[in-house]
Amino acid sequence: MVGQELLSGYDILLVDLYGVIWSGTCLFPAALDVLNKLMTLGKRIVIVSNISLVSETITEEYGRRGLLVGTHFTNFVTSGNAFRDILINHKLHFKTVKNPKKYFVYGAENSAAFSGTDFEKTSDLDEADFVYISITQISDDERDKMPDTMKQYLHVARVDGDDRFWESVSVEPFVTTLKYFLDKGKPVVIANPDKVALCAVLETPDSKEYVPKPIVKQGLLAQTYENMGGEVFAIGKPYPQIYRHALENLATTMEISLGNICKKRIAMVGDSLETDIRGAENASKHMGCSIDSILVLSGISARDIARSYGKVSLETMDKIFSREKLTPTHVISALDGQAKVYF
Repeated sequence: MVGQELLSGYDILLVDLYGVIWSGTCLFPAALDVLNKLMTLGKRIVIVSNISLVSETITEEYGRRGLLVGTHFTNFVTSGNAFRDILINHKLHFKTVKNPKKYFVYGAENSAAFSGTDFEKTSDLDEADFVYISITQISDDERDKMPDTMKQYLHVARVDGDDRFWESVSVEPFVTTLKYFLDKGKPVVIANPDKVALCAVLETPDSKEYVPKPIVKQGLLAQTYENMGGEVFAIGKPYPQIYRHALENLATTMEISLGNICKKRIAMVGDSLETDIRGAENASKHMGCSIDSILVLSGISARDIARSYGKVSLETMDKIFSREKLTPTHVISALDGQAKVYF
């Protein structure tokens, strides 16, 4: 069996973006090809990504790169969309704060996620009910204030005129700020539970070409904050609400009920055991849908297996699965019609 045969056996495919369709610097041509073939077969494809921005913004951005609605996918759902849905429906709850209304933003602005809600942004941390941690890019000014021991972790992620914005391969540059939030007793909210993701950065500040590196994301900051004793509210994979949001949206598109969607053969296709594969398991337990999981060895988990055991094989995969107490339904080498199916 090759990838096309396996994937064609499903009616609905929930597909991760980073490491599956997008390398961090470019779209995988083979992935676009198989998505297009599956769409022509009448399959419904929903891209489900732990991007904290709303899907309207991301659909436009990736459309310019060649990932096209109607050609490669049916719907695009981000954790930013699921987060906004939670805000609109007043389902954001904390143990330490009742009726949260005001939020403080740490990181890049993400006003679209809060638009149309009752929540109010404040620049005063003391009056904020919670801290929303957004995309954690560090400005030149912030970097200049850091000790050299922290600067070693930073890489240029984007350039805007004369300004550079940096991302980190370690959580260390953020620890002081997290301690400050903890001292203030503020809960933290994230709309991207990914701990790391392969993102395009410059190897050195003077480099001309971007390369993919495992960059720290909001999920690792949230985990660090929880380990400090702070309260965290997280939205996105592996939590069930984003799967419900994705399938409810698809049900609306298809003009059928969520119950009828759940009667179809569904699989989550992703490169992360921690978010994609565990998320499919969590959603199956909480939604009444049976969602298979297909691990793709083109991203984060393959990197982790190779780093731990030196190579990717059935034997080394079994060791990781045993350690994580989690086994996907299937494993394939890539999102590719001719991909090797391990099982």
